[in-house]
Amino acid sequence: MNFKHTDDFQSVALDAMREATRAVLDVYQSSDLGISYKAEKEPVTEADLRANSILEKALGELLPEAGWLSEESDRDLHELASREYLWVVDPIDGTREFIDRNGEFAISVGLLQHGEPVWGAISLPAEPRIVITAESGVEVFDLETRLEPPKRLLDKSAVDLRQSSICVSRTEWDRGLYRDQMQDLKIKPEGSVARKLALVSLGEYDLTVSLYPKNDWDIAGGLALIKAAGGLIIRPDMGTGIELKPPGARRPGLCCGRPDPVMQYHQYFQHKGLKLRDKYGAD
Repeated sequence: MNFKHTDDFQSVALDAMREATRAVLDVYQSSDLGISYKAEKEPVTEADLRANSILEKALGELLPEAGWLSEESDRDLHELASREYLWVVDPIDGTREFIDRNGEFAISVGLLQHGEPVWGAISLPAEPRIVITAESGVEVFDLETRLEPPKRLLDKSAVDLRQSSICVSRTEWDRGLYRDQMQDLKIKPEGSVARKLALVSLGEYDLTVSLYPKNDWDIAGGLALIKAAGGLIIRPDMGTGIELKPPGARRPGLCCGRPDPVMQYHQYFQHKGLKLRDKYGAD
């Protein structure tokens, strides 16, 4: 059975995103972010934990048959692989940006059906805007109202790569991974990968590129938005699509956005002899 964007589903999911956004903003605007560290020395804040709890309760009740894969929850990947539906959640994508208070963080929620992104929502709390998939395109809300009607924003994609606006990881930028591309292309560093995917789905950039591997919770919601907006999602090295199964595996770097410049970037990537990195943080 194919997933349907019913009014009831959209309403409950949007309410959950708004509640999580308010909780995140409460922490963001406080003097104490409640920072602790996980075993791998990655920071986690009180906002991560509050948003995760809100979303797990609300979305779990909305679709009880779905599994739950979140950066901030325990998980049994073998059991999750047997589920038709799977919620994939990053309660704060860009925790370091959150801690730095630069606004470039996001809340990312994706729903997979047999590993395929069929629904997604990304909140940009610092703005605040919530971008959500609709039956035909994407729509944008603030914490009270809808800001724009649903639109497919990436259909008219006859844009030349060299004239396209490209957003990339600030970490990758700072490491010099795009040094050889800067003379040819219009590249701008941004924070959270989920935030970049949301901005591309809204047509505020033509495409986004990442050379580092990604976790499912980094990209599931954003890939659903890109699809709903009429965009294309590929590996920049091979030009093939990206599957989110089995759950929990690291995915390769990606390129997604307007179809024409995305495929042109793949050709550029091969012509320049560029390489994806096989682990996060590699130069």
